[in-house]
Amino acid sequence: MKKKLSVTIGISLLLFAGSTLSAQTIQQLFAKPGVVGDSLSQGFYGATVESKTQDWAYPVLVSKQAGSNVSYNKLKGPYINLEDVLKGNCGPICIASAIIGGNASTVSLPTHAGITGGEYTSALKTSGKCADITATKQQKDWYWKNWYTFTYRWVTVADCQDPDKFHQFGLRSSGTQTEIMEKNRPTFLFGSIGANHVLCTALGTSTACLDDARFYRDVREFFRRMAAMGSLKGGVIFSVPNVTAIGFLEQYKDPQNRAAYTGLKGFFRNSVSSPDQILDATEVARIVQSLTLINNELRAQATANNMAFTDAKLLFDDIKQNGRKLASPSGYSPGNVRGAWPLPNQPGLFGLDGVHPNMLGHAIMANELIKAINAKYNVNIPQVSEYNAWYNDSLNRNPVDLKNFLTNTFFGQFLSWVIGIFA
Repeated sequence: MKKKLSVTIGISLLLFAGSTLSAQTIQQLFAKPGVVGDSLSQGFYGATVESKTQDWAYPVLVSKQAGSNVSYNKLKGPYINLEDVLKGNCGPICIASAIIGGNASTVSLPTHAGITGGEYTSALKTSGKCADITATKQQKDWYWKNWYTFTYRWVTVADCQDPDKFHQFGLRSSGTQTEIMEKNRPTFLFGSIGANHVLCTALGTSTACLDDARFYRDVREFFRRMAAMGSLKGGVIFSVPNVTAIGFLEQYKDPQNRAAYTGLKGFFRNSVSSPDQILDATEVARIVQSLTLINNELRAQATANNMAFTDAKLLFDDIKQNGRKLASPSGYSPGNVRGAWPLPNQPGLFGLDGVHPNMLGHAIMANELIKAINAKYNVNIPQVSEYNAWYNDSLNRNPVDLKNFLTNTFFGQFLSWVIGIFA
């Protein structure tokens, strides 16, 4: 009996010690989380960034689940929330205010520096004040050569051009994303800024933006500087999903069977009038090649920097093909989650732009990162309730059939035409 009791006590002590170690490790990892990233991390949704969308973004969710938090400059634009507009919740004054954009609140030094449009290049070079802090130009410097000769010489000076509004409002005077992390010296890093290096091809239906050499150079320099801080105890990186399979793109077959006019087009186009408006088979193959190179490098950086890695490409490919089970604690299910924006009785993870996650999509992403972090560092961060995220997601609970609106209403057809001109 004593022997059995001793074994029981020993097991209990081991379990207690293990749970205590786990909790301490979470606290150590997330003593000061830091975030670099792009629109996915910042909370871009339906064509804008707002306080409410920033608050449900995946780094915020994961940090909260780990008992910590991140700080960020809260935005109110620029651009507009398509869901609010189409549901009649944002009128002319609301639209005008959103397009102008601005800050709802600010912090002196954010720990969350993820910015819409960000990539590893801009993380190194773009601040809230300058589009490229390394850019220079030649300028005349006038001086008196002697007492009677006023002349000039050419000198190199900084060429500081205004960045886009997302960087202006998101970073303000704190520096670049990289500089902000160096000032903060975080213990845990959300380090994914790879998507825009290849997503640009889908949004622009062109491969001209691909530059693998630039990606390699800048991703390696970024992580070199992060390692040099000496403060990191961990981090997480995820791969880039297959950008040719996102809801923004859809298959199109040219009525005249022209190969250059057949492939993937933006969902808002009802037809294709130029090869520039399509990603043909050759272009798709080039994108897949670059995507593979980028994801291999991101996995290598995670390994080299002792960070957790989430295969987001595999995740979204699986959801696209098989869906994702969604159910309440009682077992009720509104249906499997689709790799598209929501439709009636069909939950979806994307917003109305077909590119960025909605509230449910961010919960799913957060949980996949939590799984990777728990496995890598032997901790037990609790997962987010995906059902609650769906329940509180206004787009999932009250879907908008944007494709039907753009195709079958006069205003929608006009809107498609306008978007097509400027896209």
